[in-house]
Amino acid sequence: MPPPNPIVLSPATPSELLEYIISHHRYPTTILIGWPKETFIQGLVEDITLQHLSLHREPAEQNQQDKEGEATNKPSALHPLERKSLLQTAVSRHIRLLFVPSTTHLRAYLGTFSASDSQIPPPPSALLDDSDPRCPTGTPLLLVYGFLELHRDGTEWSAQGIGTTAAYFIETAARNSFRAAIAEPRGTQGFTTLDEFLDEKVPILSGTGVNSDGEWRGRTVPVGAVLSRWFEYERQDEKERAETS
Repeated sequence: MPPPNPIVLSPATPSELLEYIISHHRYPTTILIGWPKETFIQGLVEDITLQHLSLHREPAEQNQQDKEGEATNKPSALHPLERKSLLQTAVSRHIRLLFVPSTTHLRAYLGTFSASDSQIPPPPSALLDDSDPRCPTGTPLLLVYGFLELHRDGTEWSAQGIGTTAAYFIETAARNSFRAAIAEPRGTQGFTTLDEFLDEKVPILSGTGVNSDGEWRGRTVPVGAVLSRWFEYERQDEKERAETS
């Protein structure tokens, strides 16, 4: 059976990405991070720290009754990644994580990628039991975190450049029976929703310059028009954040 259609996930912070992967996907899921390793780790630490601060910050106008009510229902001070279950811990040890800080690195890796080359061992057979409702199920992912960000600051920021990398990406995932997936860092360019990323305009051809007004020379198209050739979109995480905000 062929893998499900390629997908673009809702934008996510580093901690949201890891929570999603640990909770939903199984061996041999492979994550390609479009940042240097040190940058990603720093971003993850800052992300969790900000969430801690947000959790403990109380509005100045909150009255005493609200405080007393919250005292009996106070959430855990630990971030979900800091209090994950033993099952999640075991699953996370069998997810392959690599760092590709440029489009050149990404394309080179995709050109040689093979699931059989992974040094990450499969989890114990007990973790592969689909009858266990706690077990991550479904097709393993080949996910690029920061796919658009890798292209944005170079000559490949164009429909041509994005399309070329996407074609390599889709072919590599299909050849290895993975589901191709993209997730962008939430907050990049000030964007927080998937539609904001998809509405961003790119020139048609690579190497297109800008005029004196900072506008692209020649015709442009939305990023979504380029990616929709291969990908479908998932906005569920954005709906959940809106419902809880």
